[in-house]
Amino acid sequence: MVRYIVTEKEGSEKTQYGIAAVWGKMERVYIHDVAPTLEKTIHIAAFLQENGVAVEHFRDVLDDLLAE
Repeated sequence: MVRYIVTEKEGSEKTQYGIAAVWGKMERVYIHDVAPTLEKTIHIAAFLQENGVAVEHFRDVLDDLLAE
């Protein structure tokens, strides 16, 4: 089962919020700088988790969500 976790990276100009897809023992896929706010990124990660998005569709679904 895939878990979607919000990540935070402090940059010199701004904080970047991303999402990591985690499954298995240590397998991970990261997408950095998903949304401009922590709240929006949490909302997107929750959507991915609640809808059971498979890791192979992670990027496509994220692209579709951000295009709305």
